[in-house]
Amino acid sequence: MIEAGLADSAAGRTRPVADVRAAFGLPPRDSMHSTISLRPATLGDRRAVYEWLACSDLTAAMMGPPEFTENAIPTWEQFCADYEEYFFDGSQPQRGRSLIIEHNSEAVGHVSYSVTDPQSSLVELDIWMRDASCCGRGFGSEALRMLSDELFRMFGAAELIMRPSARNLRAIRAYERAGFVRLTRDAAVIARDGGNEYRDTVVLRRVRPT
Repeated sequence: MIEAGLADSAAGRTRPVADVRAAFGLPPRDSMHSTISLRPATLGDRRAVYEWLACSDLTAAMMGPPEFTENAIPTWEQFCADYEEYFFDGSQPQRGRSLIIEHNSEAVGHVSYSVTDPQSSLVELDIWMRDASCCGRGFGSEALRMLSDELFRMFGAAELIMRPSARNLRAIRAYERAGFVRLTRDAAVIARDGGNEYRDTVVLRRVRPT
């Protein structure tokens, strides 16, 4: 069961980190081959994270018309209801946490985890980039690998899932490069994993190495 989480504190203090290990309070590994770092998001990042999701040149590839009319673009208020303060202040890491993906100290995207089922250690990940200029460079896949490895290692997560639309082929390819495997469409799995945001939701899963 996940019992601990990302630093820093509920006061919103944060610090740059060499990689996600430092965010989890771990000594750094050799990071020469890493092109990105992850830092715990703060409440000061919340508005920017929302705008990357709802107001960028990537939004139409994830939600809203014309392609995703069944998944409306959230208002600021709706986003805050979904991404409560604990995602940004570190006060409830057993429930979820947001991190900012950085490349050369520049924010290029957002990745988060939320604990869907604490009893079975099922954790859902979500990710979106700042804008189209940050895509196609491997940042998203690397961020998912880094976060996934630490969720397995530090918090005992047994299973990680992601639930994109089948129409979002770029996202699916990025998730597969991060080690996620697309499951056969199964209504029971989708229901267990928190619902069906899209008419063609697919589930990708990565399980803890044995």
